[in-house]
Amino acid sequence: MRDAAQRVRNAEAWDDDGRLPVVDVHRSGPGHRHRPGVTERSADSQVPGRPESLARGALRDGALMSRLSARGFTVVELMVALLIASIALTAIVQAFATHQRTFSAQAQRIGVQQNLRTGLAVLPAELRALNAREGDILKMSASSITIRALRQLAILCQVPALGGASVTLTVRQRPIYGVADTTKVFDNTKDGIYVLYEGDESLRSDDAWVLGKITSAPLNTAKCSDGKAAYSFTTTLTFGAKPAVTGAIASGAPVRGYRQTTYGVFQHTDGRWYVGLKDSSAAMTPLIGPLAGSNGLTFTYYDGNNVVTTDSSKVARIGISLVNQTTTLVRQANMASPAYRIDSISTHTTLRNNPRW
Repeated sequence: MRDAAQRVRNAEAWDDDGRLPVVDVHRSGPGHRHRPGVTERSADSQVPGRPESLARGALRDGALMSRLSARGFTVVELMVALLIASIALTAIVQAFATHQRTFSAQAQRIGVQQNLRTGLAVLPAELRALNAREGDILKMSASSITIRALRQLAILCQVPALGGASVTLTVRQRPIYGVADTTKVFDNTKDGIYVLYEGDESLRSDDAWVLGKITSAPLNTAKCSDGKAAYSFTTTLTFGAKPAVTGAIASGAPVRGYRQTTYGVFQHTDGRWYVGLKDSSAAMTPLIGPLAGSNGLTFTYYDGNNVVTTDSSKVARIGISLVNQTTTLVRQANMASPAYRIDSISTHTTLRNNPRW
């Protein structure tokens, strides 16, 4: 009786194929009754060729494959995937770090080369304009040189009266070259001048630059002989053996302004060595560097016979050697640890204003 009741309850549900279940009436116990709406069929009356119904709760082939395809990764698969991703990420990081080091090293090398080019642009240009015979080199050594560096150029517009202790010079306000302050042509507290001494215009042998000291601040209220605006200031001129006669310095003669300037190696507050610039009143200022130590700048002085000399009045050519280094350590190829990148350059400059007669 209990088995028959269980079979009836099973018959009340649809099977997995969506068909009404089959109730085996032959195996019903005593007291079995036919329920309306339930098709009773013998287990022996199966339709030929029809597959047997699956047991309750079993999965068909399609549902089984769907369940298998929806399953997750195994632990081994996850570990392999993580290993591959770690290798790829490590390679990417190493490539990026190598690129960064290469970029930094190249930038440092460019900085060193720019410093060297600055040295080639500044130092030869300053030294080339010197006249050693007339005292433009005030002091010289292997690591520094003090010179009268040309800073301004003006043109006389009146013939100065010579023969007295003081000489008044009148120069045009325009054109004037190398003047930073347009209110005055020369700074009487820092600058000195050279004036071209013509002497006899028919002779070249008596031409020379006369050294002058400015004794008053330039005035901008003066007038040239043609009525145009001018500066005027008083000076004391050193003629030496030249006769100080009016007319020896002509109108239109150039007046060169100079400032006492020192170029040399010095150690800055950061502990590094630089090529410094110092004028007559200012402190040493870094110009080129950092250098590769205290010997990063070397001057060599030659006379007219290309022989090394220590006499500043006989210098005809100056050799310049610069050795620069990077501002930071650079990791170079085949090196276990980073180091400073060093580069150097050497050049020679001839003093063009030396007399050649």
